[in-house]
Amino acid sequence: MSTCYVIDDEEHAIDTLVNYINKLPGLNLVGTSLNPLNAIDEITNTIQVDIVFLDVDMPEISGLDVADIISPHTAVIFTTAYPNYAVQAFEKNGSDFLLKPISFERFTKSVTKVQNLIRSKKVAETHHEDEQFFINPGIKGRIIQLSYSEIIYIEGLKNYVMLYTVDGKHITYLSMREIEKLLPTSRFTRIHKSYIVSIEKIKSIDGNNVILSPSIELPIGISFKDSFIQLINSRTLRSGRKV
Repeated sequence: MSTCYVIDDEEHAIDTLVNYINKLPGLNLVGTSLNPLNAIDEITNTIQVDIVFLDVDMPEISGLDVADIISPHTAVIFTTAYPNYAVQAFEKNGSDFLLKPISFERFTKSVTKVQNLIRSKKVAETHHEDEQFFINPGIKGRIIQLSYSEIIYIEGLKNYVMLYTVDGKHITYLSMREIEKLLPTSRFTRIHKSYIVSIEKIKSIDGNNVILSPSIELPIGISFKDSFIQLINSRTLRSGRKV
């Protein structure tokens, strides 16, 4: 069962999605909101949500900006009447993109796709304690075994990614979106459209840069800054005393 939430500034658009959610087995609606700011608070602080159906074009705050904040907590399916938002939506790590008016058939396909992605990610996280995994370096007949603990960071190179480890670097034919969805979120986080870093390898944060070693300093992308800082704040030791 996947929990879901609908954010849209139009009541009729929410009603359509709620109707579809209620018709499709395996979905459990846990909330809706016309106000994206209220929704952000609920999703990040109150309830566990697997899938958020998020309108892009809203007056108070763009759905693209909302996605920056909530994407560490949930999968996002963007909904909009404007197809020109598609590229931006996927740059924001959207799991899918639904163009209004949304048919039930298209809705079903989208939900199935995202549920499969969530399932694959949960399997990866469940088994990440095994530590080892394999990659295909693109050389015929060759497979390389790596461990999560040896990865320092990952760099996106068009249709490939480069994995930088304590012993060297390895290339494999995966996109940044693909490898990000397969990595355990408890150990890795995306800080830039081109970089994913190992959380345990972060030495410090200096302004808009992440320091991984004296010789490795990576920029924090504007689109990823809010979610990254939120992650760091959640792991920062703080005094409960009043200053």
